[in-house]
Amino acid sequence: MSWKRGMCLCLVVAVAGGLAAQEPVDHQVIAAIKMEGLQSSQVMDHAFHLTEVHGPRLHGTNSLLASAEWARDQLAGWGLAAAHLESFESPVPVWELESYSVEMISPRYMRLNAFPVVWTPPTSGVVEGVPKVVKIRSEEDFEEHRGKLEGAIVFNDAVDLLEGRKPGAIERFSDDKLDELMAAIDAGEEPDFWEEWDDWEKELEDWQKLVRFFRQEGVAALVEPSSRVNGIVRVSYSDWQKPDENAPSFVIARSSWDMVARLVEEGLEPVLRLESRVEIGPGAKGYNVLAEIPGTDPAIGDQVVMLGGHLDAWAAGTGATDNAAGCAVSMEAVRILKAIGVKPRRTIRIALWDGEEFDYGGSLDYVTRHFADAKSLELRPEHAKLSGYFNLDSGTGKIRGIHLQGNEFVRPIFEAWLDPFHYLGAETLTTENTSGTDHMVFGAVGLPGFTFIQDPMNYGTVTHHTDQDVYNQLSEDDLKQASVIMASFVYHAAMRDEMLPRKGMPEPRAEAPED
Repeated sequence: MSWKRGMCLCLVVAVAGGLAAQEPVDHQVIAAIKMEGLQSSQVMDHAFHLTEVHGPRLHGTNSLLASAEWARDQLAGWGLAAAHLESFESPVPVWELESYSVEMISPRYMRLNAFPVVWTPPTSGVVEGVPKVVKIRSEEDFEEHRGKLEGAIVFNDAVDLLEGRKPGAIERFSDDKLDELMAAIDAGEEPDFWEEWDDWEKELEDWQKLVRFFRQEGVAALVEPSSRVNGIVRVSYSDWQKPDENAPSFVIARSSWDMVARLVEEGLEPVLRLESRVEIGPGAKGYNVLAEIPGTDPAIGDQVVMLGGHLDAWAAGTGATDNAAGCAVSMEAVRILKAIGVKPRRTIRIALWDGEEFDYGGSLDYVTRHFADAKSLELRPEHAKLSGYFNLDSGTGKIRGIHLQGNEFVRPIFEAWLDPFHYLGAETLTTENTSGTDHMVFGAVGLPGFTFIQDPMNYGTVTHHTDQDVYNQLSEDDLKQASVIMASFVYHAAMRDEMLPRKGMPEPRAEAPED
């Protein structure tokens, strides 16, 4: 993305002059935030309801809607105003899983650790048979197997194991890594929302070719190994645009897949029994959850500071680290502010997004509706009223700092805001860009959107999109720390004399794809 640098001289002078003054920090309010958020925290209760009561919250399912309604009612019960669900039309079909089973019944009985692939159809009743082991990863492999798979349970060696990581190890950022982030001079290539969108579409297109081949060949069921080890099932997605062209599919733990494949190779003819029961319906509705603490300043009360994370989750676990954690922290942040009775000058608005897992569906709809068309950059009146958006969506790890997204204007501001939390491990500011979650949509229309640096924990090796993404993986102390930092950031953004400085507008997309 190329950014317009032609900012008028008067704006530059005004911004520079504003930043030259000492950024005010209200230590009395921070003390109150810490006492409420660290000594009387409710963040784990929020996470419990989102995961173990309502999980896994796949977009378009009853559990997503129920969790959205629960969150709305909680926010209203704490005294936030305008708590509501903002619905949007979605191209993604409803996929409600009723039941499933994957078993080996010969040469011995064993229930296998597996999960159906999202947006694939149910099996035609119970399917039994000796699996056919193949390795089909691209169109070049089709001809070798064409006409040979009809009615078979196909074990396709579709993915490679994750390499170079220690599954299960809890990883925190080292001082050297944080120093490296802090010392970064170049923000790196500007993360481009539409480039990310195109990459996702290309990945989906390549996947469609594979799943349609198996469907056309008439396989009874497709079984693929997980890309994780140690019994972790990382569930992939399939072609949500045309689910009726998919084959009934499962992901199975790598150790179980290897065991069955070895039995086949040795000629022992293991017999599997599989079944999945799924309801697939037309395009789902999406539901973003919105609520706010109204601004009290007559001059700037209609300006807005936003915070949030995404409510929807993948299907195999209960979406704890991705991203009940971010939602629970955001909810706790506004609960803290209401509990201590702050009267922000600007409006503080929380947003829990639906549809992030299919390329920011909910936040894209909201930003397009309220701020600007992400393709044409046609601005809405509210675009001038948003000070900034703060996002949390990198697991359960504590906040170690924040990405500036190349916006050096905010460095002295965020330095002052982080200073009271250095002793809690949060002191890193990096100009480096990062992508992959809902702050991207705000940047795509020239609005300040930021996401926090979090300790990785075991997010990339164990929990992300796996059956292990459950409540037990959450770190209570880390979520408490994140909640008080989030509360302090949005409070101080709401109290500044000026809105957060912007770095300029992107260029409109010349040829935008259809949503």
